[in-house]
Amino acid sequence: MKSAISVFMMIFLLTSVSVEAISQKQLERVEELKKEAVELLRHKEFDKAVPVLNEILSIDPFEKTAKRYLMLARQQSMEPFCKEAATAFMHDDYARAIDIWEKILRMNPDDYRFSRLIEITKNLISDKAINDMYVHADEFLKKGDKKSAINELEKILFVKPSERRAREMLATARQSTSDIRTKKHYKRAEKYMKQKKYDLAIEEWNKILEIDETQQEAKRFIASAIRAKLKVQYARARRLYEKGDYLSARDHYYKIMVDNPTDTNVKSIISNLDETVKIVSRLSRKGKTFDMMRMALKNHIAAEGNRKAAIVAAWYAVQLDPMNSTALAIKNFLEHKYVAILNTLEPPIGDMNIIDQYLFAALNNIYEGRYDRAIEESTIVIELQSDNVLAWKRLGSAYFALGRKDKARKAWKKALKLAPDDAELKRFIRQTK
Repeated sequence: MKSAISVFMMIFLLTSVSVEAISQKQLERVEELKKEAVELLRHKEFDKAVPVLNEILSIDPFEKTAKRYLMLARQQSMEPFCKEAATAFMHDDYARAIDIWEKILRMNPDDYRFSRLIEITKNLISDKAINDMYVHADEFLKKGDKKSAINELEKILFVKPSERRAREMLATARQSTSDIRTKKHYKRAEKYMKQKKYDLAIEEWNKILEIDETQQEAKRFIASAIRAKLKVQYARARRLYEKGDYLSARDHYYKIMVDNPTDTNVKSIISNLDETVKIVSRLSRKGKTFDMMRMALKNHIAAEGNRKAAIVAAWYAVQLDPMNSTALAIKNFLEHKYVAILNTLEPPIGDMNIIDQYLFAALNNIYEGRYDRAIEESTIVIELQSDNVLAWKRLGSAYFALGRKDKARKAWKKALKLAPDDAELKRFIRQTK
């Protein structure tokens, strides 16, 4: 056998491609493939030689030596499978023999001998053999050996797919096995959820779906965990930009986008953060000026942010520190960004700080019956200074004048928490009852 292969190899390497239509580049490729095929055959790597020889024939279909080699390689690669199938057949393991012959047939679909062998072997498996398999399956199930029982039932269905009893027994056995295997993953997932380790919980539920893709409960839990995970991520990302860490906030929102790519608000926030980091990447210093700068940028970044409050906060920051270049940059950016909104605001006047100016304007608008303007101005002050009692008072008064007593009561109650001894507020609240 070895000498025959050696002779073939020598002829193969000496044979040149004779078809004129083949390009020089293709000729060179054929020569490379020949050498590769010879090496593979020399090392008895017949499986690997087959695709190489097929490539030669795709370039030159008339390469006779390659055809002979291909036949030889196929025969040699099939030989161990043939031996294995024969052994299985001799030991009455017909299902195994059929399985191997079907593999051989896939390797060499033109060899009809194996189709015939499969057909004959299937006919040899009698009803008695199937009954024996049922007996074995029942015995394995009684012993709790579900794996062996499943193997027997699969053999029955391999030979006789119409066996309803085998299908039902197999489904029950698989479900039982699935329940045992999935139970531990459910327990782990539950533990991780309690610890708020959402990624680990999702990983456990995905393992359940790998075992049994019909587990609808696992799918629902995954959706629930993603929502919980995102809720935490949203809160963390928001805290970061409210604290002035704009680069880290942007990184967090990018991670959120991976889990929730359809959230248009997140896309908007990322865009606003991109604009912000061009001005300042981080604002961590303490002090009223920096508080106002953070307030201005927070209302710019947030999808639901109060853009009017953003501009007013920037004005106030500049009033507090006129030489602060970052405050000036934020002010200029917001004024250019929100020109239409800018035109609706009362700009800073003289030496009065913007907080006092807006409180005075709110009071004046209440007296003149412009209650909506008073509400807007009071709300802006509250956005900048949530503990401003006067702003809460005037907000309540504007709502009361509009007949919106519930909102007036809420505003005045918040003011009373800040100033519990204010008799006027107590009197106002009594009027809303």
